[in-house]
Amino acid sequence: MDQFDTLIEQLGQLNERARQLEDVDYITASYKGFSNEGLTLDEVKEQITEVHHQIATLERQLDDMSDDLS
Repeated sequence: MDQFDTLIEQLGQLNERARQLEDVDYITASYKGFSNEGLTLDEVKEQITEVHHQIATLERQLDDMSDDLS
């Protein structure tokens, strides 16, 4: 597997993690005070922000790689 494929796979995993945090953990923590993983609402929000930052970083790397191929 080359670097491009690895980055695509990582991006998919991060997008799934963001979806889980936003669609499940955030809602659960809002109602129960903690997520299924035991995170508080503030911790869930922090993780969402961190995951979105990681997604943006990977997307920039992929853009740079595709620019190099052009």
